[in-house]
Amino acid sequence: MSTDDSTLSHGTSGSPQTNIEEQIYPSTAKANETESIKSTYSPSPKHETGHNWGSENPIKNNSEGQELLDSGYHDGKQIYNVTSSGIIVKFQPDNTPGNGYHSYGVSKPRDIPSGILKQMLADGKITKADYNRLRKGKK
Repeated sequence: MSTDDSTLSHGTSGSPQTNIEEQIYPSTAKANETESIKSTYSPSPKHETGHNWGSENPIKNNSEGQELLDSGYHDGKQIYNVTSSGIIVKFQPDNTPGNGYHSYGVSKPRDIPSGILKQMLADGKITKADYNRLRKGKK
């Protein structure tokens, strides 16, 4: 009996062509590629105070907006964060050059994904009472 294992190759010759994690979790690799592209905060006029078209944007200035965008919680293309005054904001991609995102205050708490709320709670961005209230859809 031969100890040569060439009969066990089943069509492979050497090391695997791809990493097993890339085969099992292809979206993770793709998400990491997307996150490496720098996003830019770009407020939209439709969310300015008094415009009456869309939820108001509670972010005070571009530097606060960029900081909240950079440190936000990702859910697909949307990014969520909490302002210094405790208002949850949602960043929406604008499909503009420079990977621009505009923001607005979340008007319907049930629209915030539960995983985002759980992470905000774990990070101390919201309290347990806030978490329970938001999960029930209350402001």
